[in-house]
Amino acid sequence: MSAPFIAIVPACARITISSDADKQDLVIALTSRTLKDASRRAFGTADREVPRWFTAWDPILSELADTLVPLRRSGARRSRAADPALLNAFADVIALHLLCRYGRRVGAHDCNISLTQHMLALIDVFIHEHIAEIIQVAQLATLVHMSSSHFARAFKKATGRSPHFYVIIERLKFASSMLSEGRLPLTDVAARAGFQTQQHFTEVFHRYTGSTPRAFRLAHPPGSLRKQRAF
Repeated sequence: MSAPFIAIVPACARITISSDADKQDLVIALTSRTLKDASRRAFGTADREVPRWFTAWDPILSELADTLVPLRRSGARRSRAADPALLNAFADVIALHLLCRYGRRVGAHDCNISLTQHMLALIDVFIHEHIAEIIQVAQLATLVHMSSSHFARAFKKATGRSPHFYVIIERLKFASSMLSEGRLPLTDVAARAGFQTQQHFTEVFHRYTGSTPRAFRLAHPPGSLRKQRAF
């Protein structure tokens, strides 16, 4: 696991910290009372819980961690801990964020959860930010804390497309924009849109558009895609 992904684990879990000098790991421990108090303040009940043993892409917690690391280092240099009141404030913010984003009522199940517009927007942002990389359905499912199988069904119901097909279409949209707006070599267009090889890019592009990338570029000069959609 690496940033900006986070992992939520039980208090009894044994954690192995990477010794990689280029990586910074931060473990934040929250008591069950902190979570229950946060649940009571936010929802008027303490029956919401944060599931354990899952990973998630969470830029908000990543930003909070970037803020906490200097405080930890400052406290270490001065041979004392950071201000307890400040740490308690951070604990409250983190607990509320975890409960609001991942929390659910005790006993709730995946099958009762649908994808909201906020969830779909979160998924869309992740896809666009990682479009050049391999994107697994399991990664998308962790964003909204669903199992891969339920996420695939919920996503198809919400968008009319499977997650895999949706990612392909987003790659092709991005590629068509690059083809129309610039003169990047086709190999660079393929790589930036997340295709492993130019040949694979050409095959997929032709399959869904009926045109090769080169022919598409010739037929769509700069600015033309603002007037018409390719997909």
